[in-house]
Amino acid sequence: MPKVIHTVGNMVDIPDSASIALHENENSIIFVGKMSYEPNVVAVTFFSTKIFPSLKARYPELKFIIVGANPDERVQRLSGQDGVVVTGFVDSVEPYFRDSTLVVAPMLTGAGIQNKIIQAMSYGCCVATTAIGAEGLTIRDNEIAIIDSPDEWISELLNLLSDRSLRKEMGGKAREYIKSNLSREVISRQFWTFINSV
Repeated sequence: MPKVIHTVGNMVDIPDSASIALHENENSIIFVGKMSYEPNVVAVTFFSTKIFPSLKARYPELKFIIVGANPDERVQRLSGQDGVVVTGFVDSVEPYFRDSTLVVAPMLTGAGIQNKIIQAMSYGCCVATTAIGAEGLTIRDNEIAIIDSPDEWISELLNLLSDRSLRKEMGGKAREYIKSNLSREVISRQFWTFINSV
């Protein structure tokens, strides 16, 4: 008898509509993650050194805010760069998501679904990541931007920074993706389908 494989995905608590991204701030790029985790250190270092300076040259008020506990020494040093802010531990990431212009996850290493990405999507943020960061997600309708080369990062983010309506549209699609694929209700159904099949 052939084996049946069941998949139970990552679950995301969906914030209520009063808590989601406002898409009003024009100058705030956010990265969220545990900042002693090596793939996160690599990601923010890449973004700060290879991508952010070109964006900052076009948008002088722009900030890259690195949010997360236990920032590695290499991450702390990035705060010396113009426009880069390293917060360390915060009580809640919600205010950062709500106030974000873009949420980036420029993952160059690591594997599997990135909780930081699906959490940002649930808040209706406009999210940009790499193919590595998008692993495990089935993106078909521009719910998030998937970018890999530095030149593409710069051109795509400049495009998003210039177009609030596009950012808001993508954020709305991202939130609907999470509701349809990774909400508590959807994952509960997957779990009970698995349990009942055993």
